[in-house]
Amino acid sequence: MFFSSGPLNGKQRFLFLVGGSAVTLLLQFAGAMLGPAGTFVYPFIPFPAAYATMRTGPGVGGGIIALTAVALMASQPLAAIAYILQFGIGSLLLPVLLRRGWPWDRALAGALAATVAVIALTLGGYAVSRQMPVAHVVGSYIHSEVDQALAVYKQAKLPADQLKALQAMGEQMADFVVKAYPGLVVVASAGILLLTVLFLGALSAGRYAMAGPPFALWKLPEPLVWFLIAGGFGLFFTAGELQRISLNLLTVLLPVYFMQGVAIVTYFFRKKGFSPFFRTLGYLLIFVLNPLPLIVTGLGVFDMWVDFRKPRIKKT
Repeated sequence: MFFSSGPLNGKQRFLFLVGGSAVTLLLQFAGAMLGPAGTFVYPFIPFPAAYATMRTGPGVGGGIIALTAVALMASQPLAAIAYILQFGIGSLLLPVLLRRGWPWDRALAGALAATVAVIALTLGGYAVSRQMPVAHVVGSYIHSEVDQALAVYKQAKLPADQLKALQAMGEQMADFVVKAYPGLVVVASAGILLLTVLFLGALSAGRYAMAGPPFALWKLPEPLVWFLIAGGFGLFFTAGELQRISLNLLTVLLPVYFMQGVAIVTYFFRKKGFSPFFRTLGYLLIFVLNPLPLIVTGLGVFDMWVDFRKPRIKKT
């Protein structure tokens, strides 16, 4: 259940508003200036507004989002729209639901549903205004991004065979992204919201608490695994639109089961008393060292039948 350390006065709320807006803008501009390295900055963008909302309420959080959007609109209108869609909605709705006592996983799901719905409506409205199918709008954007990346490699004067291989890889990646775009939007939005939940929990310092199970004990609803199985069959044994739907279903569900696998690993890290250093090292290996991500995802999937975290009774 949510609780607060006490109401803040007007000066403190004003400082949250100004400071949160400044930090959000700084993160936004830093992410844009760093290019590909900005990927490591973007997940932090929703946190100032989300934290301010948890501490002070939706008024200050909404003010941070509004001020940030206005500042971005003055220089880059498209960046302002992208900020609201990617970060603004979730950074306000997620803490609002948490303050109302929603468990963190349900609050995340609710904020995710709202974010994805608004993105879909915005993209659909843009496609209608351009009198083009949504798939064509997405495809044009993805292929333009790939062309820009390839132009950079051409300027680097790479050998012709390497450039040709990169071009083929880029075209394959673009085709995959276009097909799996809905699922990738869901995964990206969910990942940002999950990191926001983790940041909020890490910096609560007794000022507030969030309802819901500890991450180490978090578990998906068991019937969800049948959707995963259906997606696998659909991907390999169907074609056309059914195959596309199956691909997007797997794109969403596999990362979710990977996170359940990470929760299982976290449970055993704590049970065995691993030090913070070795836990951090373990998490890094899980995310980057093949085939550990696949193994951890398998743990999440088979947890329905094995229940890895169930206390075992030792027989003597």
